[in-house]
Amino acid sequence: MNLFILSTDPIKAAQAHCDKHVIKMILETCQMLYTAHWTAVYPDLLTKTKKQLGPLTLPSSLETSPKKINSEARGYKYAHLKHPCTIWIRTSLENYHFACDLGIALGDEYTYRWQKPKPHACLEHVKWLKANPPALPAIGLTPFAIAMDDKYKNSSDPIECYRNYYLTAKKEKGLLIYTRRPEPDFITTSTAPSAPPPAFQ
Repeated sequence: MNLFILSTDPIKAAQAHCDKHVIKMILETCQMLYTAHWTAVYPDLLTKTKKQLGPLTLPSSLETSPKKINSEARGYKYAHLKHPCTIWIRTSLENYHFACDLGIALGDEYTYRWQKPKPHACLEHVKWLKANPPALPAIGLTPFAIAMDDKYKNSSDPIECYRNYYLTAKKEKGLLIYTRRPEPDFITTSTAPSAPPPAFQ
């Protein structure tokens, strides 16, 4: 679960996502956006256990949301309530809309890279979420969440941290693969990144 803030421009950020993240992160973004709806209607989700809450009905605000594939269920259930990115999305209406724009850009990027006849299954959801925001405070865009181990946080700037995260942890895993896209400039022009120190033997 994450929002890879590789640029302040959602389209450029999506284009900088590696192949695996283009496929994966639109789903995670979709889940976090739906969670903002659930917590807006059921704020006790943030303080009580599932047992204390009991069964929750679908918020009325989601009754017109798209159905999941091969299911009559609408939307997605809440998830990862206390994840830094989930918290960030529900902090302000502007944060929520930025995440929507990133999710839509990831859906467009998915179509572009693999030339699929059908769009990513989550794209319809994110477009609906963009058009139907929950009741969130309109206080402006707040500082982006930085969701990674401290050893990868090489700056107070979230973009620098996420780019460094790509150049270290994601590069080490062999994930920096781009279909029909050149590698982003921060990869091709990078010097030695701020990698974590080697472990003692």
